[in-house]
Amino acid sequence: MSTSESNEWRGSPASLVRTSDWAAWLIGELYGISNPAQAVIDMLKGQAPADGLNGHFLLVALDKRAGELHVWTGRHATLHAYLATDGARTAVGSFMPAVAAATGRVDLDWEGLTSFFGFGFFAADRTHFTGVRILRPATHYRFDGRGRLLAEERYWRWHHAPDVSRSYDETVEEFAGLFASVMRDMVVGGRIAFPISGGLDSRSTIATIPAGHSDLSRFWSFSYGYGHDSIETEIAGRVAAARSLPYTQFTIEPYLFDRLDQILGAVEGFQDVTMARQAAITDAIHCNADRVIAAHWGDVFLDDMGLTAYPPGSMAQDQLVDKVLAKFCKPYGRLLDILCRPRLGGSNPEQVLRGFISDEMNRLKVIAEPDFFVKAFKTEQWSARWTTASIRMYQAGAFPRLPFYDTRISDFFSTVPTEFVAGRRLQIDYLKRYAPDLAAVAWQETGSNLFKVGQRDPLALARRAFNKGRRMVSGRRVIERNWEVQFLNPNGRRSLERWLLQPGLLLHDFISPKRLADELEAFYASPWADVNRSYPTSMLLTFSAWLEGQIGAARR
Repeated sequence: MSTSESNEWRGSPASLVRTSDWAAWLIGELYGISNPAQAVIDMLKGQAPADGLNGHFLLVALDKRAGELHVWTGRHATLHAYLATDGARTAVGSFMPAVAAATGRVDLDWEGLTSFFGFGFFAADRTHFTGVRILRPATHYRFDGRGRLLAEERYWRWHHAPDVSRSYDETVEEFAGLFASVMRDMVVGGRIAFPISGGLDSRSTIATIPAGHSDLSRFWSFSYGYGHDSIETEIAGRVAAARSLPYTQFTIEPYLFDRLDQILGAVEGFQDVTMARQAAITDAIHCNADRVIAAHWGDVFLDDMGLTAYPPGSMAQDQLVDKVLAKFCKPYGRLLDILCRPRLGGSNPEQVLRGFISDEMNRLKVIAEPDFFVKAFKTEQWSARWTTASIRMYQAGAFPRLPFYDTRISDFFSTVPTEFVAGRRLQIDYLKRYAPDLAAVAWQETGSNLFKVGQRDPLALARRAFNKGRRMVSGRRVIERNWEVQFLNPNGRRSLERWLLQPGLLLHDFISPKRLADELEAFYASPWADVNRSYPTSMLLTFSAWLEGQIGAARR
C-alpha cells in the first residue's frame, strides 16, 4: 500500500494497522524495527512510548471508542503534515495546497513570509497562509470528532549529556558500530540509490558497504556536477570505484523552467526552486532505484556550530539569538523592505525575525552548552522547514531513506562532547580508521585527502594554482551554483522575464513591474560581481510561480 503516485511523484509507503479500538495509518517507513505494525499497536495501547517510533514517517490513528483522531509526527518531522481549520471544517494532510483548499484558508501570512524571505525558509509552524500550520516535530495532536484540536503535546525533547567516561577512541568506535547498524537497515529490500558528493556525509554512507558486498547488484550510485570536468563528480567517481559500486555521472543542464510545476509540487513552495537540483535526474533515479539514501544533516551532527569557545551557561538568550540570526539571515534584506514591511501593520521585519527566533528558543528544553543548543535549534527550524522540503524532491524519483535522521544517531550525538566532533574531527577519523580507501580520496572542501587534513599539502595548493591559472588564460569561468546553469542562458533569461514581468502576474500586486525589471537588469548586468544578488532573483521567481500555481489556479 502507498499514497497516491503519478509519473511525477512516487507515493509514500503506507500501511493500515487495526485493533479492536484503533484504526491507524502509518505513512512512510520505520527504521530498525522488525515489526512496524506491532510497534504501532504497542504505542497505541500505551505499552511503548511514542519516541520509540524511529523513521521517516507520519502516524494518523482513529480512536474508535472516543471518536477522536490522533496524529504523531516523527521526531525530526521529516515527513511533513499540515493543519487547517475554518471553525466548521478541519483538514489534516501531507500536501499543503490540498489542506489549504479543503478549508479555503488562503489569506497570505506576511509574518510567515517575512521569515521565508529573511531566512530562506518558514520559521516556527508558519506557512504561506494564515489559516494553515505545519505540524511540529515530535508532537502528538488529538482532535475530537468535529475536528477541534483538543491537545498538542511534545512527546520527546532535546537533551545533551556528554558521556565523559567514554574516551575519544571509544566514541569513534561506537559511532562506527552504530552507523553500520543504521545503514544495514537503510539498504534492506529493493534497489538502493546512493547519491555521492565531494563531501564526507555521502562518503560515510558508502564506507558501510564493503567492496565485495554480496548484494552489490541492488546498489547504484550517482553524482551530478556543472561540467564534464566537475571536481565533485570526479571525487564521487573515485569513491564509488573504491567500493566497486555501479556509478553514473550526470552533468546538470538547464532544466528548471521545463520542470518548474513538478518542482513546486514537490517542495510546495517552501524553498528556493533552484536548490533542489536532484530534480534534473529524478527520471534516472526512478529507473534505477526503489529507495534513495539521502545523507542530509550529517554535517550538522558531525560538526560544531562555531560556538565551541563558549562554555555551558556562558551565553544569555539575547546573545544566542544574535548568533542564530547571523547564521539564518539571508543577504539582500531589501526584499523584506519591498515585499514585507508594507504588509506587517507597522512592524519592523528585522524585529519579526528576531521575535521568531526568540519565541522558538523558548520552546526548547534548556541546554546549557551554547553550541549544542544551536545545533538542536537548527535541527528544529532549518532542518524541519528547509532541508526536509528539499528531500521531498527525491520522491519524484524514489522514496528517500535518511540515515542521519535515524533517532539512534541523534540519541548518540546527545552523548558526545562537542570537542569530539568540532571541525569534522570524529567523522574524519572514522573514515581514516574504518574506510582508509575512501579517506585517501580528496575532500572537495580542502582539495586534500583526509590523511592530510590539518597539514600543509603543497601538491593540493599547486593543483589549485594551476587550475586557477588555466581558467584565467582561457577566460572560462567555473560554474559552481545551480542558478548559473538555469539563469545565465538565453532561455533562462526569457523564462525569468516571463515569471517576473509578464503582465497580469499576481506578483505585481506586491511589487511593481518597474521595480522587478530594475532588479532583473541589475542581476544580468553583473551576475558574478555580487553572487548574493542571485538570492532575491531566485526567491522572487519561487514566490511568483507559487502565487500563480496556488492562488492563480484557484481564481481561474
